[in-house]
Amino acid sequence: MLSQGVRQRFSQGLATALACVAVTAGAAAPADGLSLTAQQVAALGVASVPVSQSAQGGLTVPAQLRLPAQQQQVLAAPVSGLVTAIQADTGAQVRQGQWLVRLRSTQAQALRRDALQAGSQQELAERSLKRDEQLMSEGLIAQSRLDQSRTQARVARLTAQQQQQAVGQALGSAQVSPNGEITLVAPMSGQVAELMVSVGQRVEEAAPLLKLANLQELSVELQVPVQQAQGLQAGQTVQVLLAGGSAAPGSESGSRPGELVATVVSIAPLLDERTQSVTVRARLRQTASGSLRPGQWVQARLRTSGALPLLPESAIVTLSASDEQAVFIEEAPGRYRLHKVKTLGRQGSDMVVQGLPEATAGAAPWRVVTRGTAALKALVKP
Repeated sequence: MLSQGVRQRFSQGLATALACVAVTAGAAAPADGLSLTAQQVAALGVASVPVSQSAQGGLTVPAQLRLPAQQQQVLAAPVSGLVTAIQADTGAQVRQGQWLVRLRSTQAQALRRDALQAGSQQELAERSLKRDEQLMSEGLIAQSRLDQSRTQARVARLTAQQQQQAVGQALGSAQVSPNGEITLVAPMSGQVAELMVSVGQRVEEAAPLLKLANLQELSVELQVPVQQAQGLQAGQTVQVLLAGGSAAPGSESGSRPGELVATVVSIAPLLDERTQSVTVRARLRQTASGSLRPGQWVQARLRTSGALPLLPESAIVTLSASDEQAVFIEEAPGRYRLHKVKTLGRQGSDMVVQGLPEATAGAAPWRVVTRGTAALKALVKP
């Protein structure tokens, strides 16, 4: 670490160099660029490197894990009632068909009672019809009485069916006891992501009770520059790397530690006008012991068509006024121009960028400043 005296001498030297440049060169506006002599370039420690191209078909961009809609369900109260028991807490693993919540409901009790009464009436009407048919065959009753019995049996049958449908529509697959207690079961296997009620709480019809999530399949959502997205197609693989390179147990692994493999499932047909990028979604599978979570940020590497400019990270400066990113292009020895760019991703230790002007055909590639950018930035007048 530099001592305070050394830092002061360095700062004074840099200030002196900048003052000399400003006096002798008269730093110009950004539109006109900066013109420096060889001595001034040396005094400021300015150095540049040629712009390279990203490896054909390779791009690494930030991506976020999301939970697909089909991998989550909400268990709601079929009727109003009082919560009497809860079997699973937040984070618990449950299996499909396992009971989770019990409600006591007078509404459910009334529905069940009406269905039982309608069933009993149907049974009586069917027995009465059978008896009258026997009597009619023996010539002991009139035809009108048999017709009446048939009508009563038909009405009782329709009423019972309607009551059963009402119970099915209201309660679904829930089990109802004689005292009106409803047992609600898990509609899918997964984890309890959120518990929204407590024992003793009264809930209304359709009120959410808990949310289930199956984390064995996640969606990887990434933004790909439009130029790079042209060669993408569903079914190709995406390499997913966790922050810090740590492996995620229980996931489909790639070729390196901490690297996972996802499969592209959709490419958005529309373009984001602001970022000039396309949303790509990939499917990532993990076992029940997997540690990945929705909302988690990762790095995604995918094969693309075409190449983009590749710069050292030290070449990129941030404009304090707008928080935009830019680089200093060396147009000729001692002549520099500030040019705005957009970083798209990372390839190794370098950054893939968009927005650099194309070099003249047959000419050498642009050179960008990688050392002395702070000094050049201080010379640029807004």
